[in-house]
Amino acid sequence: MHVNTMCVVGAGTMGTGIAQVAAQAGIRVYLLEASEQAISRSGQLLDRSLQGALEREKLTPEQAAQVRALIGWETTYQRLAEADWVLEAVFEDRAVKQQVLGQAGRLAPAHVPIASNTSTLPISVLAGFSGRPERFVGMHFFNPAPAMKLVEVIPGERTAPEVTDAAVALCERLGKVPKVVPDIPGFLVNRAFGALVSTAIDMWLRGAEPTVIDSAIELGLGHKLGPLATADLVGLDVVLALLESLHEQTGHARFQAPAEFVALVESGKLGRKSGEGFYRYEQ
Repeated sequence: MHVNTMCVVGAGTMGTGIAQVAAQAGIRVYLLEASEQAISRSGQLLDRSLQGALEREKLTPEQAAQVRALIGWETTYQRLAEADWVLEAVFEDRAVKQQVLGQAGRLAPAHVPIASNTSTLPISVLAGFSGRPERFVGMHFFNPAPAMKLVEVIPGERTAPEVTDAAVALCERLGKVPKVVPDIPGFLVNRAFGALVSTAIDMWLRGAEPTVIDSAIELGLGHKLGPLATADLVGLDVVLALLESLHEQTGHARFQAPAEFVALVESGKLGRKSGEGFYRYEQ
């Protein structure tokens, strides 16, 4: 199954990053977003990412220009009719995904696979929203998508084996390392990270300094970045949503976010993007 044209629904940080990765592999990409404001922000995100790649000599000016030329933005779903592959990357909200996936299932050609970049929601449930569960698969990229190598490929209960194989092949074409994982809450990486970060938060509440927690995990387990620094990097609001989803789906007390951590997020301390989380950052 060769992919010439991809539609990415959702032009946020993840959707824009995935579009860049696909364009770097020579795929024509349409980013579908509801508002012109979101499209403008996506263009700025892409330009910053390409500029960083130029400065690190990961791309030549000619390659960066080619990537930019292969990406277009639309405010309607009509381009879905031209897609060889559809990837949903909207906000991690079940109702929003239900609406988007329903539209994709109606408008994309019947043979075209639909993938979701969800990080926690059950693939088998999302597959039902699409109306084509046999042609539906999870493809969980990690942020920042241009840099992170791993993609979790998650088949649902009714995903056809050839669709899983096609998702794996597409990941490899994009220069990623696909790992097929089961459709369980949090899949593999976020399930493990949820347990690690919740334990780190518990140690923090018991009086351990963030630097001590992180350096101990880095030195003792060989991690490049400790769990609290990682949480600040991805955003404490994102971590809270992850823990809430895991707790809702599993019922495990280990995933229940402490009130003190919820209060930290509600106060606007979201990590690097706000200037303060477990650590303080210079703007």
